[in-house]
Amino acid sequence: MIKNLKNQIQIIVNYFNSGEFYKVLELSNNILKKNPENDFILNIVGLCYQKLQDFSRAEDFFSRAISINKKNINAITNVANNYKYTLDYKKSEKYYKLALEINSNHAVALINFGNLKFITGKYDEALDLIKKAEILSETLIPVQVNLAIIYQSIGNFDQALNSLEKINKLDATFTKADKMKSVLIDYNNQSIHLNEMRQKLEELKLNDTQKVFLFFAISKAYEDKKNYENAYHFMKKGNNLKYKNSKKNIKIELNKSERLKKIFLSYKHIKHSENLSKKIPIFIIGLPRSGTSLVEQIISSHNDVKGLGELNIFNNLANNEFLKKNTYENLNLNSIDITILKRKYFDVINCFDLQSSFFTDKTLLNFNWIGMIKICFPNSKIIHCKRNKKDNLLSIYKNLFDHEGSWCYNEKDLVQYYKNYINIIEFWKNLFGNEIYEIEYEELIQNPKPNIESLLSFCNLSWDENCLNFKNNKSVINTLSVKQARTGIYKTSINSFDNYVNLDKELFKDL
Repeated sequence: MIKNLKNQIQIIVNYFNSGEFYKVLELSNNILKKNPENDFILNIVGLCYQKLQDFSRAEDFFSRAISINKKNINAITNVANNYKYTLDYKKSEKYYKLALEINSNHAVALINFGNLKFITGKYDEALDLIKKAEILSETLIPVQVNLAIIYQSIGNFDQALNSLEKINKLDATFTKADKMKSVLIDYNNQSIHLNEMRQKLEELKLNDTQKVFLFFAISKAYEDKKNYENAYHFMKKGNNLKYKNSKKNIKIELNKSERLKKIFLSYKHIKHSENLSKKIPIFIIGLPRSGTSLVEQIISSHNDVKGLGELNIFNNLANNEFLKKNTYENLNLNSIDITILKRKYFDVINCFDLQSSFFTDKTLLNFNWIGMIKICFPNSKIIHCKRNKKDNLLSIYKNLFDHEGSWCYNEKDLVQYYKNYINIIEFWKNLFGNEIYEIEYEELIQNPKPNIESLLSFCNLSWDENCLNFKNNKSVINTLSVKQARTGIYKTSINSFDNYVNLDKELFKDL
C-alpha cells in the first residue's frame, strides 16, 4: 500500500514538472480522499493553484499542509511566495523568517526571501541573502539568475555578466541567460556571444521558449552591428514563435479600457477622497519603450524623490478590488471602498524605506487607471510619456518582456493596442486636462534642460542639478532600459524605424 502511494506521488510529481496542473489536481484529489492529512500532496496542490493564479485556493492548501506539519519548510516557503504574489509583503516576510528559523541554510527560502527584499528596495539585504544561498549551492541556477538581476539593476554590469556566464556553463540550454546578457553587451565591439548563440540554435535541442530567448537576443546583436536585415529576420522569428505560444489576451485589454471609460463617464459626480499619507506619488505612465525609465531616472535623481520603479501594485489592486467585483452591465464607482484600496496600496508602499517626500511609481499599465488614481490620490502627479509612434511600436516589437501580454508580439494586435491606448489617454485628458503632464521623448532628448525644468515644476519640485546629471543616479533600474538609462542622453533611438522601413513595407502600415 505504501509502495503504491509512493508510485502515485511520483506520477503526480512528474505531471507537475511537465506543467499538467489540472491532471495533478485530479490525481491528488483521489489521494486526499483516502489520505486527507498528506501534507506533501496538500503542498503540491497549493503549488498547482499558485501556478494557475488562484492564490486564494493556493493559500488554503498551503495552510492546511502547515497545520498538519508545522515543520513543512516547503509549504511555509510556498505560502510566503503566495503572499508576495498577492502583495501582502508583511505576511510574506513573516513566513520566510519562519522557514529560515526551521533551517537557516534552506537555499530556496533564502533565494525567495532575497527576492522579496529586492522588490521592496532593500538591495543590500537582498544581496546578502542570495550570496548566502550561493555559498550553499553555487550550482543552483536561480541563485545566479537572482544575482544577475540584482547586479544589473544596481549598475554592476560586470558582476551581472559573471553570473550569467556561470549559468551558461551550468546549463547551455538556459537561454534566458543569453537574453539577459544581450541587454548588457554592445555587439558592435564583439561577436563572440553572437556566434555562441547561433551555434546553440544549430547544435542544441531546444524547445520553443528557449528558442524565443535566442531569437530576440540575436536580433539585438545584429542591430548593434547595424545589420538590420538579419536583425529583422530574427525579430520576426522571435515574435511569431512567442505569439504562437502566448495566450491571446488583446480582447481582455480592450474590454478593460471600454469598461473603465463607461464607468468614468459619471466622474464629475465623484468626490475626491482624503489623503492617507504625506508621501506624494508620482505616477509615470505610457507604453513600454516610450522613455518612462529615462523620465524616472531624471525625477528620482532629485533629493526629494525616491524611485520605486515598476511596482504594478495599483494595477493589481484595482483589478482585484474593482473590476472583478463589477459586471460590464453593472458598473458603479460606489461599489468599492476607496479607503480600502488606498490603504492596501500604502501598506505595500510602507514596506519600502521611504525617507523622501515624493516617490515614483512607473507601472505602465496604470494608464488605464488614471481616473481611479485621481480619486484615490488627489495630490498625486501623473506624467504621460509620449514617443514617435512607429519608433515606439518597433521598440516594443523588437523586445521580449516579462509581463506584457501577447499583443506585443503581433503587428496587428500591437497596432490595435496602440489605438486603444491613445483612445483612453484622450478620454482621461478630456476629463482631467492639465492634471496630466505630457512629455515627448524626442523633445526631452534634444532639449533636456528646459524640459526637465518644466517637469520638475509640474511636480512642485525645486530645481536640482542632479536631475540634469541623472546618469550618476544610483537608483535601481529593473527594466529593459537598464543600461541605456545609465548612459545619459543619446539620440540614436530617434527615427529608428527608418532602419527597417525598406525591409517590410507592411510593417505598422495601419498606423
